Amino acid sequence: MKTIEINPDPDIQVRQITEDSHCVIVDNFLSNPAAIVEFACTNAEKFETQDIGYPGVLCDVDRAAMSDVQRFIRSQMSRQFSFLKGDIRTTTYLSMATKPPGELAALQRLCHTDPRERADRRNYAGLVYLFEDEALGGTGFYRWKEQKRIEQATALELREPGSSLAFLQEHFEMYRRAPQYMCGSNEVAELLLDVPARFNRFVFYSGDIPHSAHIPQPELLSADFSKGRLTLNCFTSVRYS
Repeated sequence: MKTIEINPDPDIQVRQITEDSHCVIVDNFLSNPAAIVEFACTNAEKFETQDIGYPGVLCDVDRAAMSDVQRFIRSQMSRQFSFLKGDIRTTTYLSMATKPPGELAALQRLCHTDPRERADRRNYAGLVYLFEDEALGGTGFYRWKEQKRIEQATALELREPGSSLAFLQEHFEMYRRAPQYMCGSNEVAELLLDVPARFNRFVFYSGDIPHSAHIPQPELLSADFSKGRLTLNCFTSVRYS
């Protein structure tokens, strides 16, 4: 993949999630987003289906292609979130949600936080929406209502994949109903902010905030890269002084 370039004068907007947390939104972020969609369409064989974690397909993006985006995160996002500009580590994927609700694993039906690599580092995530149909959904941010039980369910799942479902069914009525993507408040968490999708919109946020893809119409999901819910995801591990 060629270098992914961003527009030189981004319009940076900040949206509060809670009193102590926020996300950053930048519209018209990439100079040529259509080229990334075209890359996905012509390199479908490079995408791998995920059995756990992400409910769809992923493709690694070469670090060299992300130099412009990494420079933006280092120079601009470090001002918005006050992390050190040095020692920033990034991992980038192209991803597309494809699973129908009935095929979701138990924890894929919930919001989540991104686990920290080390106690002295924090995780941030940035994503670019690369689809025209805004009805495919954006990103929801939440506040836990039942954090301890979700941590227990996650521990069960890590020890034995598939084992968390019975635990979740015992404690939450929502798990005794038909599976669905999380796209609103429920027994587990309260929806605080829904950032709508928009083609070539970049959203950057702390991985410590519970979040998930906000997909209210999963019947619109597609395996066609020209039509599906394709995103460019950049996971960033930073160090604080």
